[in-house]
Amino acid sequence: MKNEIGRKLTSLTIMAIMFAGGMAIGVPSFMPGATAEAATSGLLTVSTTTLQGAAILEIVVNDPDNSDVETDINAPTVDVIGTDYEMNQASNGKWYLYVADASMIVLAEAQEGGLEYGILCTSGVASERSTTNLIESTASVYVEAIKTSHTVGVATILHSGACLDIDNATAVTDDTSTTVAREKMSDAVLTSAPTLSDPNDDATNLGQRTHALNASGFGSWPYIIAVELTSDSVIAYGDDSINVVFGNTDDETSISLANTSPGANTEVHISITDPALNIDPTGADVWLFDLSDNDANRTTVEFATNGTTNTAMSETDMVQLDFASNGNLSSDGESGLRAGSATVDTVSMTESGANTNVFDSFDTNGASMIKTPVDGVGDTVTVFSYGGNSIDMVQTYTDAVITMDAGGAWLPATPITISVNDPDTNRNPGSTETLAIENELDVIPTIKVGSPLTLAGGQNGDLQSGDTNVCNTAFTLALQAAGSAPCPTGVTFGTANSGMQTGLSIFNTSDNSERLRIVFNGTNTGADSSYTAVSTYWLNVTTGHKKSDLVNLAGSVYLSYDITGIADIVGTTAIKAHIVASGNNGSTTAASMMAVNQNAGNTKAGIFAMNAGGIYLVDEDVTTVDTNWFGTAITADPLVTV
Repeated sequence: MKNEIGRKLTSLTIMAIMFAGGMAIGVPSFMPGATAEAATSGLLTVSTTTLQGAAILEIVVNDPDNSDVETDINAPTVDVIGTDYEMNQASNGKWYLYVADASMIVLAEAQEGGLEYGILCTSGVASERSTTNLIESTASVYVEAIKTSHTVGVATILHSGACLDIDNATAVTDDTSTTVAREKMSDAVLTSAPTLSDPNDDATNLGQRTHALNASGFGSWPYIIAVELTSDSVIAYGDDSINVVFGNTDDETSISLANTSPGANTEVHISITDPALNIDPTGADVWLFDLSDNDANRTTVEFATNGTTNTAMSETDMVQLDFASNGNLSSDGESGLRAGSATVDTVSMTESGANTNVFDSFDTNGASMIKTPVDGVGDTVTVFSYGGNSIDMVQTYTDAVITMDAGGAWLPATPITISVNDPDTNRNPGSTETLAIENELDVIPTIKVGSPLTLAGGQNGDLQSGDTNVCNTAFTLALQAAGSAPCPTGVTFGTANSGMQTGLSIFNTSDNSERLRIVFNGTNTGADSSYTAVSTYWLNVTTGHKKSDLVNLAGSVYLSYDITGIADIVGTTAIKAHIVASGNNGSTTAASMMAVNQNAGNTKAGIFAMNAGGIYLVDEDVTTVDTNWFGTAITADPLVTV
């Protein structure tokens, strides 16, 4: 098999070559849904009615009578625990305000664990565009302003971009959360605050509030009003009002598993619900937990929306932010869990969307931070816990069931539906899966018609499970180059004769598909072992079947192959198929010894008629036979190589 590639081979693959077809069956599954926790009363909406710690409350007013984004209009006010604050208009015509507890923000920022809320302005925020403060002078507000000012004599000189002169910010252009001068809140919170309206398209009245942004887009928006929230904080707009409960959210937590009885190598889909983790109502928050940290002394919890290098919170930090039994995802053991090939360390839990309060161990493709072991012991129980809730997972192996619906008697030329129910191969609960020949962990449904010849059959002693390729020493390669020794009679992968060979072992899979598993060990021997300046590689398998075995097959004979696994790994751009009767596993063979010599384009799985120049191996319609064809001039009856 000729593979034209340009990449180094470092891993394993599956290859199936047989004279019979197979099938791949997709097993559909499901993705857990998530619902937002927003509450609405008339024209007023809040992002949640259960707020904990330093989480931010989003307040939205959607008033059709006050939604013009084309002309200048007055901003409405919203009542937050008895104090009115002007709102900000987004480009969608709705009005927004963000509020958080003042004391909790101070505690969260002091922990230096990545929770960054911006610069605190205690006398509102002003802009040169407006004769009055664009944010109330009585408000304490966190905003992306310049932090410092300086004094000349008795006068305090504000830097351009500071709280009371926020325009331009020309003195400091660094807009990162770690800079001393400006602390960029939107690296961590309010990551997707809505874009402000721009009536008249002149940037003089952004958000109907004369907001000012610098050239990098940072300035007086977004911002957070810091207030001392109460256990029952009433938010009101006109006649509409909503009560927001501020305090520990243990009663709102839950934990779930998409599959409580997974098989081997299955993506473990854990979901936890907790409003306390939903710091940012505009974007998806991320938290890191160590499943082994399952006692009362939480020391590994990390806020990770802005990266995974933040300082982990201490138990004191968690208590200060009002976490009680929540704030820690744990398990009673990790022996039944894997993160790749290693045991589980930290688990990233990502919010399923903005303001859902639901955090998942898996991404949108269903790939999870946690898997069950490939060789996990059946009935291994793992208990996951969060917020006083727990759920059991039991690794389970289940017999598959195959059904064939022939609609009565299975008559010739009658199509039938074949269904496979195999819970063990439903490894990703979040996607529709297909059983793949190249995946050695999949048990492949296989239909054999007649007595096909496969790589698993025949009498080749070098093609047994556990064998290694025998052409992987300099001595053997030298003999081969001199013509004194045949190339190995098992499996080889590498360049042409006397070139590079890759060390490998072969194994049979455990199902009835009779596939051959090839495992590369990462070593290369022979010329050009570094894979430089090589574009053509050969995958050769000397089968256990002799030339006469193929010649004596009845009817028209075809080669069915699937090398998807190895082709995907090396990144093939062209594939050519050969069947030869040269008696060795070399990469050069006379055309007269080939039963198949076909360009496959870059088709990784297909079927070829076994012919040379239009003369088939066996075909009742052929009246003229080339006496040199397929090695007929050779009196020996060698094993056939593909």
